[in-house]
Amino acid sequence: MIETLELVVKLSFISDILGTAPSPELLKRDFFKTIGKKALKDAKKLEEETEGLSTEAYTKEDYKVSKSSEEEKNNEITQITYFRKDNKGIYLPNFMVKGFLKAAAQALKEQINLPNPRAKIDRYVFIFPNKIYLYRNGNILKKHKDEYIRPIRAMTPKGERTSLVSSERIEASEDNPVITDEIRIVLIKNKEIDLKKLKKMLEYGFYSGISQFRSAGFGREKEEVESKSENGKNENNNEVKKKKIKVKKANEK
Repeated sequence: MIETLELVVKLSFISDILGTAPSPELLKRDFFKTIGKKALKDAKKLEEETEGLSTEAYTKEDYKVSKSSEEEKNNEITQITYFRKDNKGIYLPNFMVKGFLKAAAQALKEQINLPNPRAKIDRYVFIFPNKIYLYRNGNILKKHKDEYIRPIRAMTPKGERTSLVSSERIEASEDNPVITDEIRIVLIKNKEIDLKKLKKMLEYGFYSGISQFRSAGFGREKEEVESKSENGKNENNNEVKKKKIKVKKANEK
């Protein structure tokens, strides 16, 4: 049997959270745009290989890519990121928590004495359940509050460009926190990471949180440790000790 340690926590978000899932519409647009460009490139290559054989109908009619129309679409459509949700409500995927632990371990690697922290987290740490639902006042969140729009800068071959990005936002504060489901952090026993180090990684969330735009203070959280255990046994009750009771016989004094 694999020896494991387990930390059960709830995260209490004390600052606004932004959605991270990309828009399905934008994913479709980018996919077909990429396919169209590849088809056009293949058609031109075919034309060269066949020494001038016309492929005009193939390139211009079936896979026509208009730069001007694409640029107009890019200007019109603002990139939007969403919260993941299902019929039950809004949730965080477990890989976001694992990604946060990697970032925290990287930032704290000197304090916790952990070389190659990302690889160690990947190898030894596992997060359950897959969907971590968000609650406010005991009720699962169904809707976000509004959209948060911000400018972003990016370097392109044509120089620096600025565009707008919009994300769904859930309000949270210390007075009105958003709290997660119980999160089980399972650690395979090893010599380099223990529960104390894991807890320190979680504490990093007070300074740099989960989700997008962390540099502006979004997604900050406090951890609430529910329990610690070893191989599924509570640390305060690892073994039930049997107490021997000596029963005196009737003729004994």
